[in-house]
Amino acid sequence: MAVRNKTVVAVYLGGLLQGISLILFPAAGPLLTDPALHNLSSARFGALFTPLIIGAIAASSLAARLALRFGMKRVLLAGLGCDLLAMLLFAASHLLIGPGNATFLALLGATGAVGLGFGFTITALNAYAFELFPAREDAAVMGLHVLTGLGQVGAPQALGLFTGLGFWWGAPMAIGAGLVLMITFQLGLPLLLRSEGVAVGKARASPRLPGRVWLFAAVVFLYGVCEATFGNWSPIYLENDAGLSMTDSARALSLFWAAVTAGRVLFATVAMRVNTRLLYVVSPLVVGAALMALPSVQGAAPSMAALAAGGLGLSFFFPYSISLASSENPRLAPAISGALVAAIMLGTGVSSNVVGLIRDSLGLPLILRLSSIYAAAMAMIAAYLIARPRPKERA
Repeated sequence: MAVRNKTVVAVYLGGLLQGISLILFPAAGPLLTDPALHNLSSARFGALFTPLIIGAIAASSLAARLALRFGMKRVLLAGLGCDLLAMLLFAASHLLIGPGNATFLALLGATGAVGLGFGFTITALNAYAFELFPAREDAAVMGLHVLTGLGQVGAPQALGLFTGLGFWWGAPMAIGAGLVLMITFQLGLPLLLRSEGVAVGKARASPRLPGRVWLFAAVVFLYGVCEATFGNWSPIYLENDAGLSMTDSARALSLFWAAVTAGRVLFATVAMRVNTRLLYVVSPLVVGAALMALPSVQGAAPSMAALAAGGLGLSFFFPYSISLASSENPRLAPAISGALVAAIMLGTGVSSNVVGLIRDSLGLPLILRLSSIYAAAMAMIAAYLIARPRPKERA
């Protein structure tokens, strides 16, 4: 197999593994809050994502600078190594279940490690995908996130499979084995970005990002709040408030991520035929409608339909934001990727912690409805960015 083809495999399968590693933790929400197992309170479950957010923001913010000094390949390998550590800590947490804080501390270490892994890995993979297919950058980045989405779909199913077999911790162990194989595969590849050029090994100052990039970061932050509200809290809402079983809650979450993935595939197909910029404005309105609908319907099928609609609305928004911002400033693609990954994780952190703190006083049904305000703000910022495009800079 040619080196370029191996690089394509390394990048896109790396995205698959990153997706499943990240979503394994929110998918385990019912398990982690189960009194018979980890027995985390809502506040502790929300706080569990704080080190994940901090790690992801720190890693994504530093990734471009570290790539200038050490090369993006090392950044990518460091990210996958952090994911591996997270899986090992998560699997080991079952040995610590009992009185005291040992289990919670192990989980905090695991989420912190997966946050670092996500920040380094996704920042690197976005930059590689953007450069792998010149003149088809939108489709290339979208394709990466399709594979990431497939991993997100697979995470609840993998956890459900091993839980049904009587040892849930087999899921992180299996994912860890896949990460070991991927790291070994990538070690044998050059994985050099064109934009690195002579920069590798030299400590250059980080580039200053244009103001419009921060508007893209703002809209991605709001996206992160909405995605985390669906991804982290909908399984708990469905089981505790809507009365669904743990199995149906896991299926609903899988359907949400399946809709995210299907929407990305659909978008990539449609983008080759029509101007998709209007969808960038309309899709947040679909997300807002789904947030309003989810607590208003009853039964497994209507709840799953609401989650699927939310997933379709969110599906392409993040990767399309990266490709739009990077296309305007192609020389800054690694730094832009890092900034937008930091923004989405900051949004995830706001949702995880704020919802955890106010859940008992407001209840998840009202919180879901109020979260539609974030989606409305997304639509307004997206409308401004599309109405006032910046001319593309030459690479």
